[in-house]
Amino acid sequence: MFILHIDMNNYFASVEQQLDPTLRGKAIGITGKQIERSVIATASREAKARGVKTAMPVWQARRLCPELLLVPGRHHIYEAISRKIFSLLRRYTHMVEPASIDEAFVDLTAVAADSLDAVAIAQHIKQDIVQSLGEYLTCSIGIAPNKLVAKMASDCQKPDGLTLVPPSRVETFMLERKLSDVCGIGPKTVQKLAGMNIHSIEALQGMPLHILTAAFHSYGTWLYHAARGEDDNPVAYESEAPKSFGHAHTLPHNTRDPDTMRCILFGLAEKVARRMRREGFSAETVSVTIRYGDFQTVSVEERCRTPMHDGLVLGKVGWRLCKQARDKTKPVRLLGLSAGGLVAGRMMPLFLKDQKTERVVDALDALSHKRGRSLWSRAGFMNN
Repeated sequence: MFILHIDMNNYFASVEQQLDPTLRGKAIGITGKQIERSVIATASREAKARGVKTAMPVWQARRLCPELLLVPGRHHIYEAISRKIFSLLRRYTHMVEPASIDEAFVDLTAVAADSLDAVAIAQHIKQDIVQSLGEYLTCSIGIAPNKLVAKMASDCQKPDGLTLVPPSRVETFMLERKLSDVCGIGPKTVQKLAGMNIHSIEALQGMPLHILTAAFHSYGTWLYHAARGEDDNPVAYESEAPKSFGHAHTLPHNTRDPDTMRCILFGLAEKVARRMRREGFSAETVSVTIRYGDFQTVSVEERCRTPMHDGLVLGKVGWRLCKQARDKTKPVRLLGLSAGGLVAGRMMPLFLKDQKTERVVDALDALSHKRGRSLWSRAGFMNN
């Protein structure tokens, strides 16, 4: 088995530096639209050298790196370039599994004769990405017998690295790693393992399966095999349906104003609906997330009788949930809306008036897709 994990380096920041030469060589951080109240989505390698990290609050990043340039993210551009990267990967094999917007697994077993051939293909992939998309779009690649080890290997040499872990070296490779290096072992698990006097991969390997399952249930079985570098999950190369679509918005100022919140929530609903229509899905559930100024977060969900893909319908359900769940004594910092329970296809309206509205919305969606951004909004969503 020759599985590649391809991880684009500092992806959002690298895209911005590729598109804007004035940003090259400078410490930049990609943020949300509300810069001052946002976090760093991606830091350039220059910013990382100064201690700036992903998910770090902007104020903290600026304290570490006063010269940091903050750039609002442009996700429609990152998504468009991501699609080009995945398309490029499929020139080598159809067995490509997008893992996120900036990483993918590729199964080369059918096209690579041996380890050296797999390394040569990986080097060609790296060259093709740079030649096709620009010198700042580099990636790190891990090659291993399975997805777990391949992903860990891609972290070994960053940026722009290439690491091969053949089957004969998996055991040694795992023993050289820390517990936190294993994808799927987070800080809480590390802490719980420490309470069991397990501080290393070697110690985890020495723990009997029945003890791990007693402490972690089914997750204990995964830990047992992961510690040995074992993973039988195949590369899901066929396009798998997403589980949900969602958007969130951090308000420029905490608010208790219901009109402001309604405007934002309906706007989020339209974004979610637009994405569902583009991908050909309808949703059976709507969930709303509310984060208050003290960072307390609540989420509520409702299942609807009929699958929906209309922003107005999503917005009405979401606003009803928000009104029911919101603590009116607390100012709201963030609102989010997600649509889940996805079903393929769209149920067309029964009435002629609604059918006409559907056709107009489809035409506006097509225009927005062509221009790369939303060009329209319902008048009823606007805050007076």
